[in-house]
Amino acid sequence: MDKNRKEDFKRCIPELYPRLHRAMTAYLAGSSVEADDILQETFLKAYHHLGSFEGKSGYYTWLYSIARNLCIDEFRKRKHEKARSSVPVEEYVLSSDEFTTDGERDDVLLLRKAIAQLPELLRSVVIMFTIDGMTYPEIAGVTGINEQTIKNRMFRARKELAVMLKKMGVDQS
Repeated sequence: MDKNRKEDFKRCIPELYPRLHRAMTAYLAGSSVEADDILQETFLKAYHHLGSFEGKSGYYTWLYSIARNLCIDEFRKRKHEKARSSVPVEEYVLSSDEFTTDGERDDVLLLRKAIAQLPELLRSVVIMFTIDGMTYPEIAGVTGINEQTIKNRMFRARKELAVMLKKMGVDQS
């Protein structure tokens, strides 16, 4: 394996880890899987397989794909386990925890709770697009799903979120 690639990868870790941690914490909402455990395994797996990294995407997209697949594997292993989280929904970082008003804070907390209740297929797209700022082509690259399907899932997720938020008493007008 190229020594420069290893060094380049090592230099990127401090920048990539917090972003991936935030995304995986949101992705794992409502489960007992710990984001730190997934990310430790992700970075180890990536480091050992740097030689197979083709560079068609950035390190972040590649790592996100590895982490997401590890989450899915872990969900399969724990299929019959009752859903619970060690992190309350209120602590998930949507994009920022800096609020200008208590009303804004309450709305973001309700939105986080609603996102956590979405089916996995929709929740992952919302997290990648909204929280992580990925583009539709990037999401398609991570998931292996075509871009139009990603857009359709985002549309369905927004509709479901609107219904959930309405039931929670959030006025969306």
